[in-house]
Amino acid sequence: MESLFDKWKTKIPKYSIEFKDTLFKSLSEKYGAEGDKKVSLGKHFSTNYELYTYAFFLGLYNNEYSPIPDGAKKVDFSHHIQYWGSKNSALRKDFSNLQEYMFSALVAKTDLDVLALEKGEISEDAAVKELIHTMESYTHGGLTLIKERLEDNPSYFLNPTSFMDMIVKSTQ
Repeated sequence: MESLFDKWKTKIPKYSIEFKDTLFKSLSEKYGAEGDKKVSLGKHFSTNYELYTYAFFLGLYNNEYSPIPDGAKKVDFSHHIQYWGSKNSALRKDFSNLQEYMFSALVAKTDLDVLALEKGEISEDAAVKELIHTMESYTHGGLTLIKERLEDNPSYFLNPTSFMDMIVKSTQ
């Protein structure tokens, strides 16, 4: 039997299509731009999953649990959680620890009846679906915060510490 963590990390979380052009295309590079290429393209994140991860923690730290509205079109970037921070790249660190931290936060923040899961009263698939819903909801909240910041001040993210500032201010 697969562990709940192993099953969760095989999933591809989604986000609202409203953020595809406004955030993902403008802030991250789909194919993993690094170094000078990333800077020359004006990207802040080398991959879409890096922006997704940042938005998740930003939403979590700000307690911005905001489910994607019913009926809103959802999209993903076709990259399973288990491959985030692939170990095959000399330029990128392994994200295994980060995946474990995300999973731990999700278990803590999801109203998941672990005893019912253990007894087989709810399936692992149902539990993973709840975890992914929580993940998508905090990420949606974080993406909304980023979008609002851009709307308030389009040049906010030109400051090299802007993304760190948003996280630090949310934990104070």
